[in-house]
Amino acid sequence: MSGPRTAAYTTGGSFRMIAVGLLAGMMAACGGQPQPLVTTPSPPPSIPDATNTAAAIPASDTGSQHDTITAAGHYLAARQALYFNDVGLSATFFLQTLEAESDSIPLLRQAFLTQYYYGDIERAAALGRQLESLDVVVPLGGEPGTALAIRKADWAAALILADKIAEDGTSLVLAGIIRGWSLVATGRGDAGISALLEAGRLAVNLDDGMPAHFRLHAALMAEHLGLTAEAEQRVIGLENRLQGAHLLLQLAALHARRDNWEAVDRIISTRLSGQFNHRMVRRALERQAVTLPGPHRMIADAVVAMALDERDNESGQSIAARLRFSLFIDPGNEFARLLLAQQMADFGQSEDALAALARIPSDGVYGQLARLTEASVIEEQGDARNAIDRLLQVVEMDPENASLHQRLGDIHRRHSQFRESRDAYMAALDLGSDSGGLHRSLGVSLERIGETKAAETHLLRAIEINPSDAYALNYLGYWWADEGRNLDEAIAMIERAVSQRPDSGFFVDSLGWVHFRLGDPVTAVGYLERATELEPSDPEITGHLGDVYWVLGRHDEARFKWRLALSLSSDEAEQKILSDRLENGLPASEIPAPKVPVSKVPGSD
Repeated sequence: MSGPRTAAYTTGGSFRMIAVGLLAGMMAACGGQPQPLVTTPSPPPSIPDATNTAAAIPASDTGSQHDTITAAGHYLAARQALYFNDVGLSATFFLQTLEAESDSIPLLRQAFLTQYYYGDIERAAALGRQLESLDVVVPLGGEPGTALAIRKADWAAALILADKIAEDGTSLVLAGIIRGWSLVATGRGDAGISALLEAGRLAVNLDDGMPAHFRLHAALMAEHLGLTAEAEQRVIGLENRLQGAHLLLQLAALHARRDNWEAVDRIISTRLSGQFNHRMVRRALERQAVTLPGPHRMIADAVVAMALDERDNESGQSIAARLRFSLFIDPGNEFARLLLAQQMADFGQSEDALAALARIPSDGVYGQLARLTEASVIEEQGDARNAIDRLLQVVEMDPENASLHQRLGDIHRRHSQFRESRDAYMAALDLGSDSGGLHRSLGVSLERIGETKAAETHLLRAIEINPSDAYALNYLGYWWADEGRNLDEAIAMIERAVSQRPDSGFFVDSLGWVHFRLGDPVTAVGYLERATELEPSDPEITGHLGDVYWVLGRHDEARFKWRLALSLSSDEAEQKILSDRLENGLPASEIPAPKVPVSKVPGSD
């Protein structure tokens, strides 16, 4: 069994599809299927971690094709670099334009923003001061200068600058966080906690109230001030309200510093997904427990939490800037670096993503997530062998982790290594995993290597666990229909799959193709036309529509679709089949016995 109805699940997938939530464990509680990672939506222009990546864009496509000797050339080059998502190159060109047009306020604004997004905080701060001297207000304008003050532990300046950035309505919450921790850093604890909670009230959600991370930071402030009893009082019941694993880990770290290892172990074992190495996390928390983090780390953590909490209301550029802000004041912030690396990878900056990930130690809290992300980035680059080797190293470090064996099975399956994927999935089962996704993936692998009885058992188990599993429904339904078994149930399964994912051209194609194979081209043609609309670049779906057109007597349209499918296909065997059809038509052996005489079909020649 092959074709788009299965390829969509067994071998395909972009970076975003690969892991069903590449870093899901960071943002989700443990147990069951991984939840999607909550990351920054609406991609900003690409954000290199340290150096310009202009080499990633062909010279003919970037600003270098312009006459960059002139100011106008630099400006055009900057705009085009932004279009091609290279903020580093764009930032350079905007600065060069500014050298010739130093009094241009629009250029000053753009140069400031690109420097901030690119991560050159010091230069962005200088440009921000220049804009301020001209009485020009720009979004995020005071943030780089505030970051400089925090990094220098100049808390008096940070307080003044926090008030300044509060004048930008979009930065009120950020200003409150900075003001609160700056007050705590100078010993004014009550005022600091009040400022923090006031910022929390500005961030109140109508459904959930004040975000729980403000309560967490109020407790951390009390701890920092030596108010142990108050800190412990403030975290009562908080564990159940915190959702992101990064927040739970901050709570676990507080418990570790209080020598409350029972709470630490509970959080690790029940709230962290299998994408974390629980043993490594415990050891890292033990190492960290002897030191109270400074206000720099606390502000950085709070800013990242705020950025994620406001992700639906902020632009991707603003969130990227906040990640840069956090890393500037706390270069060792592994979570911020991990999010930034994921963002780079999502938008094509693979080498920069890998460089950022390499700075996250394997024995740290986020080390295993970093290594898993590396494997996914390398796979997306097309180096499956290296990606598998990286993933095997992760499995060797955490061999009792069922989710890692399942992930290993997934990468083998995506690259048609079905025996290896079967073995990895069986290892996950042996370690106690019993999820619908695991049974579905194992069933697919078993079917592909001819172990059909076992495959059917696991696909049925997947549907039993999750009756809405569109992939399992489609796969098993098409399989049965293709073999002429359990036809009523098979069609019902595929219809359920389509109802779950009506915009999947692969599933709609399955339903249309099954009707065609059962001798009902009249019903099939509508589904297949819809499938080609949903997946216009898939050669097999397009070829299926050509086959149905041929049986309906619409021969010219059939040849058009076959010719189009041939132009889309890169598979030699498929190309030969399509070429034969173009020359000889659909072979009689592949024309199902019709339920309705072709002569009665509307539209036939």
